[in-house]
Amino acid sequence: MPQANAIIIRIRASEAQEFERLFEAEELPIWDEFAADGKFLKARLARVGFGSEERDDVALYLIYVEVPSMAEHSAHDHDPRFEAFLEKARRLQPEPPSVFGGDIVFQRG
Repeated sequence: MPQANAIIIRIRASEAQEFERLFEAEELPIWDEFAADGKFLKARLARVGFGSEERDDVALYLIYVEVPSMAEHSAHDHDPRFEAFLEKARRLQPEPPSVFGGDIVFQRG
């Protein structure tokens, strides 16, 4: 069953540009590969500009990914390239991310 995953990560405001550079260089190529292979149905990174958690000390990012099933989700999370990226990205985070995921119940478009 298709699955939607949303992660809110908090990056120190002073390191936001470094995070975006790192994401573009190391995670986007994985996304491109997974999307081309049908393992990602949708994948987006958004810098949060408003909401219920507005802070000056961190830049908030929303990562949203739709996958055909948990198998593709797990394949990404266990990819050695992602694990290497994640190790670097965690150094830029002053606190753990908020992670959510589950089966898609309804969708349009």
